[in-house]
Amino acid sequence: MRLALFWSEILHYHAARIRALLHEAENSGHEVHPFALRGAAPDLPVSGYHNLLTDRITVLAADSVQTGPYTRHSQAQLIEFLDQRQPDVVGIVGYSSPAALAVLSWCRRGRRGAILMSESKAEDYVRSPAKEWLKRQIVRSFDSALVGGTPQLTYALSLGLSPDQIFIGYDAVDNDFWANRAADVRSKAAYWRAELGLPQHFFLTACRLVPKKNVDGLLRSYAMYVQDTTQPWPFIVAGDGRMRSDLEQLARTLGVTDHVRFVGYLKAEAMAPYYALASLFILASKTSEQWGLVVNEAMAAGTPVGVSQVCGSAPDLVVTGQTGFSFDPQDETELARLLVTSSQNPNELERIGRAAQTRVAQFSPEVFARNFLAAANTAQTRARKRGTGYTDYLILSASRRLLREPNSAIE
Repeated sequence: MRLALFWSEILHYHAARIRALLHEAENSGHEVHPFALRGAAPDLPVSGYHNLLTDRITVLAADSVQTGPYTRHSQAQLIEFLDQRQPDVVGIVGYSSPAALAVLSWCRRGRRGAILMSESKAEDYVRSPAKEWLKRQIVRSFDSALVGGTPQLTYALSLGLSPDQIFIGYDAVDNDFWANRAADVRSKAAYWRAELGLPQHFFLTACRLVPKKNVDGLLRSYAMYVQDTTQPWPFIVAGDGRMRSDLEQLARTLGVTDHVRFVGYLKAEAMAPYYALASLFILASKTSEQWGLVVNEAMAAGTPVGVSQVCGSAPDLVVTGQTGFSFDPQDETELARLLVTSSQNPNELERIGRAAQTRVAQFSPEVFARNFLAAANTAQTRARKRGTGYTDYLILSASRRLLREPNSAIE
């Protein structure tokens, strides 16, 4: 079986999934053709991680401005690539962009298997009945799905896929990288603490500094914690974004600048020491968070996590008191209490971190690879049984016309 899958750009976790899939597929006699629409993400200060898989990933265009899931140029390149490689099954990210729908249309016309790769859950947005109806028409054109976890599976069922079409394990990071790097850092902890100016204990968050990540709410909770604690642990914020200057000002207003440090965006290699030495990692997303891969990264590094109940990863990864803690992101006082309680029990946090590392092994690149292949087998079988797909093609063509711009997406 010849397989293809693509993302807009390849980041660290994509490379890990592809590497595992290449290994698993080639051991089973299958071909894999991974590709990216562009060489870098325009909204991140980082180039792709194609170098981790030299000569195995095809990048359709180096220009990150003129390419992407909403451009006609990328859609044309996608179809040209598929016409050249002629895969039997294609893994498609999402169902809302013109690029995704173009590939799905290609699959339907040629009776090729289409796998929906998705981390969407029902709670992500206020759902419009009209858009949900349209979405169900689109999703029924997929042959199988590889989704993040339990909330994502539930949502895929609501969109019309049957249980035997849906597989879990889409949201995986390079667990071995984070575990091995963290172990190495901890073996030289004194050096790394001196090198990075890190104390014995500190809280950590890592995310884009945008409103939905709720770093402002986290800062307010942290300020409450500082007031209630005689020797507060410092708080490190990794990441960048349009709210950075506002958040730095908020820290000054709250009087916690002596305890809070903004370190900016860090690539994986630079981020690893922070995960390894942090006492608690926190992701406080307030309005929506389909999954939250930084939670996987922290847990793979053996760090306990405090995760907002909004995050799609929480139901599967967070066992409260065992692998971490979940909290209501609307309740800043509750989060402040979590910080207080955590800092009073550092030995307990170490135990929880070890359990977190074990838990996240259920969401590894190897699991992604095995379940992608299972989804591919299901997709190929179902695609061969389909008719001409003309009705599906008409629905998809109409949907593409409705979704020419990002703000019209049916997330």
